[in-house]
Amino acid sequence: MTDMIDTHAHLDMLKSEEDLLESVEKLDYIITIGCDKEEIYRAIELAEKFENVYASIGFHPYDVNGIDDKDLDNLRSLAVEKRKVVAIGETGLDFYRDITPKDRQIYFFEKQIQISKELELPLVVHSRSADKETVEILEKYYPYPASGVMHCFGGSIDMMRASVDMGFYISFAGNVTYPKADSLREVLKNTPLDRLLLETDSPFLSPQKKRGKPNRPSYIYYTLDYVSSLLGISSEELEKITDRNAKRLFKIEEYENIIVDKILE
Repeated sequence: MTDMIDTHAHLDMLKSEEDLLESVEKLDYIITIGCDKEEIYRAIELAEKFENVYASIGFHPYDVNGIDDKDLDNLRSLAVEKRKVVAIGETGLDFYRDITPKDRQIYFFEKQIQISKELELPLVVHSRSADKETVEILEKYYPYPASGVMHCFGGSIDMMRASVDMGFYISFAGNVTYPKADSLREVLKNTPLDRLLLETDSPFLSPQKKRGKPNRPSYIYYTLDYVSSLLGISSEELEKITDRNAKRLFKIEEYENIIVDKILE
């Protein structure tokens, strides 16, 4: 089995340098996420430090209380200037806890959608307890030439199908392995293979075999094995499918060619 791609991790939140290096060494690529005013810089710094790490930058719905339109302008500038920024987000809606006013979440979600479309970068969407509103907003701004991903998917089959119809990928994390996640597994089994991604969302949502411990990108192999068994295909085949999908979405091979060209100059 070749090394995998973790399409969503918070590398700056890992508990130690050892965990970081172990994960970078064991995976082919990692997309690290910056989702507040400080984290976007840490994500970019890690992407620039490690050849196989790329960054997605945006503002999480719980972190939009402390930002304004100037921060959106800065986000746009960083996405243009920093060559290893491959996506916008995570952004979206989270109505699970009453942390950020809904109207403020919606405003900054829509603004980041507009940035992703303007820059033709994929959109990384976070949605929790907001299926209806998330789909309505995404449909409002359809189409998405650069596509996007519904990260750590936890919605309904209807939401999955609506997202796929808009060209989005559906990403599943370690929580799909939890004993009580039957409804999520049903969504996964109905997700088209050419739209399927895997992630860790580390250091959160460790797969069942590592539950209770901080998650690492390298734990994605536990999720891979579980999902392959659930779908009735080999781990090797599933890895090829999800890696191909990830490279297509984030255009990783194009960035590889840019790096090679710069070395040869």
